Amino acid sequence: MDERSIFTQLEHRDEAALTALEERYGPECRKLARDLLGSREDAEECFSDALLRLWNTLPPPLSPRAWLRKAVRRLALDRAERRNARKRGGGTLPLLLDELAECLPGGEEPEARLLAGELGAALDRFLRAQSPRDRALFLRRYFDGAPLRDIAKAYGMKENSVAAALRRLRERLRRTLEEEGYLL
Repeated sequence: MDERSIFTQLEHRDEAALTALEERYGPECRKLARDLLGSREDAEECFSDALLRLWNTLPPPLSPRAWLRKAVRRLALDRAERRNARKRGGGTLPLLLDELAECLPGGEEPEARLLAGELGAALDRFLRAQSPRDRALFLRRYFDGAPLRDIAKAYGMKENSVAAALRRLRERLRRTLEEEGYLL
């Protein structure tokens, strides 16, 4: 079933849409959550919660796939944050944040939160300026939380090559953010 048909079913509150979403996007969304959380059970809960949120969203989003991926990612990140608040250290999320720490401004002051929207736009501009492969590598690692070995396998690369490409991307991002005044 195509996405337009699923959208129509959602609009009409047809529960068959949930089955179609499960079949079409379930594996992809669960993998996204599992890569971020490292737990099959937590990934299943995130996907189920995202389906429920989608069902309760009126009107339904124009792209159920994009909406589900975003919701699953947000739920997984929230779950990881709660888990890490209970026990500091370990896990994929702290590793990813450590990798990006050199590129992103820190701070919890209100000004930093205000700049978050502008920073998101700057990151979007940066990614659009990259090659399709580099953009995909960055997004697979820092948006999807995919392990280096999975990225390497997907792109026919060695893990060391992926790590080096990501290091170069982070350096270009840092320079770009410095030039735009986000980093000193």
